[in-house]
Amino acid sequence: MNKDDQLLTYKQEEIFSEDPNNPDNVMMKIPDEIMKKKGWGPGTAIKIKVGDQGTIIIEEVKDKGENKSKPVD
Repeated sequence: MNKDDQLLTYKQEEIFSEDPNNPDNVMMKIPDEIMKKKGWGPGTAIKIKVGDQGTIIIEEVKDKGENKSKPVD
């Protein structure tokens, strides 16, 4: 973790909500605080990983060949 990264904690209900169009899916909202700090916006490609302690790791995809996820809406 570099000096610009920090551990932020949120409640589950602040991040996740049911998908009204598909009850089998869950939607994840990246908090505005993180979006602004990272300089992300609509169209930013991200990669999401789950850490060994259950943490969610969100990284911007810099290498186009690595882009297997959907852009941020």
